[in-house]
Amino acid sequence: MRMGESSCVIDYPAFIDDANGTRTFATELALTRAPANGKIGVSPQGIVYMPSAGFAGQDKFCIRNTTPEVRGKTLSGCVTVTVR
Repeated sequence: MRMGESSCVIDYPAFIDDANGTRTFATELALTRAPANGKIGVSPQGIVYMPSAGFAGQDKFCIRNTTPEVRGKTLSGCVTVTVR
């Protein structure tokens, strides 16, 4: 994203069932590592990263996603965002 933009939206991860050819988005999120130079929010479109005012560089956050439609499974990982 570019410096001065107020936010960027990152798609929710999805559970993929190859046997049925379906994708189920994991829209329930728990932040396991907060970004050092911004904030995280959620929207119907995905995870929203909002950089701190004047920040430029890389920021990283980690999340764990679930959905009640796929019980007992989680998707977790980290996202690195570059603000230029």
